[in-house]
Amino acid sequence: MKKIIVVIFLFAFLGSSAQVLDPEYGPRAWKKENAKQEVAVTLTHIREADVMWSKRIWRTIDLRQKENLPLYYPLEEVTLGKRSFVQIVYDLLKDPNSSLQAYSTYELMSPIPKDEALGMFATAKEFDSLYFDADGICQGKMSNIYKLDFQKVKPQIIKIKLMEDWFFDKQRSVMDVRVLALAIEIPIFSIKENQVYCDGSGQDEIVFGDWEQSKGKQDIWFFFPDLRDAMASNECYKRHNDAARITFDDIFLKRTFQSYITREENVYDRFIDQYKSNLEALLEAEKIKEDMRNLEMNLWQY
Repeated sequence: MKKIIVVIFLFAFLGSSAQVLDPEYGPRAWKKENAKQEVAVTLTHIREADVMWSKRIWRTIDLRQKENLPLYYPLEEVTLGKRSFVQIVYDLLKDPNSSLQAYSTYELMSPIPKDEALGMFATAKEFDSLYFDADGICQGKMSNIYKLDFQKVKPQIIKIKLMEDWFFDKQRSVMDVRVLALAIEIPIFSIKENQVYCDGSGQDEIVFGDWEQSKGKQDIWFFFPDLRDAMASNECYKRHNDAARITFDDIFLKRTFQSYITREENVYDRFIDQYKSNLEALLEAEKIKEDMRNLEMNLWQY
């Protein structure tokens, strides 16, 4: 009888100890350890002699598409261990121990200093504002520092760009792809000026109104292998099964995202939107994709 009581007590103790309060993931029925132990999978070495055909492709991932939402959300900074893809890149860039290098173009030949790269995500500018006395009477204007927080910019970042090489490896008899560079398209914000009448000065004053998004965009490029370790150790949401989450590195390796082609390497060095527009540009992108698919299929016809 005593043995039975001891066994019941042990089962009860082990059952209760399985529930944990993780400082990162919050209350869990089990301790989540797999994601943090993940490392980027080493890709197959490619010899130049084995590449019998290749094509360089540029494509854009629109984060607003349903299949790409795991890359876009959550918009909050930290939600029980979950971070968006843009948040991961920003945190890695902000980490003083990180050696991540940013570039201005996809050639990756023009490095951007880290402080300048961080200023593309969040910035601060000096601008005038009105000041008042104790009676609430306007006395004029003075300079203040107005910050544009990253959390305001992040929801407006809706596009990721890739530069990749598609090739046929005759040694393995497969059509393969390698992502070489990744860019985040960041909107440009400017200060909205307000013209306010100041009683004290007796004239209209130009003061700070708010930050507003302008029409321009700016790209910040990264060498894709430099991001893989950080992506491999961060999991993202997986629809229908929360226990089988995948990492951000898996999304790019398994190609579980929706995108459209914006350019193929060509003699004119042009993007599709430079010689096609609207529906014709979309059809041209589909034609490039179909040509690559037909090439692979034709290799297996006898």
